Amino acid sequence: FMKNPEKEINAIRTPPYHGDQGFIGRICQDAERWQNILPGRIISYKANIATPKMIGFNPELYDGTGNGKLPDGVSIVCFHGSPRPWNTALPWVPYFSLKNTIQSKVKQYKLSLR
Repeated sequence: FMKNPEKEINAIRTPPYHGDQGFIGRICQDAERWQNILPGRIISYKANIATPKMIGFNPELYDGTGNGKLPDGVSIVCFHGSPRPWNTALPWVPYFSLKNTIQSKVKQYKLSLR
């Protein structure tokens, strides 16, 4: 990076390297991944929890295991972009504001009626 910072900064602006994560991933290609170190303890909301009637469901990411509930033994749930955790109205996500909580519960209720 120090030899040519401008080149490195410009390189991470294009796919597949986006931002700091892309830079670190390129530099540390052989780094251990937490999901490999602690299998089953770190999961994705979109891939492993969300169902078609839930906020943030993405059929391209869904792995078929999600049932809308937090699996036993999970320590970390990764939320990739939208929805934000506090917008899901899930009981195991801390409440950040009354407004967000009410809006999320109404949205989740409407989705469940589909």
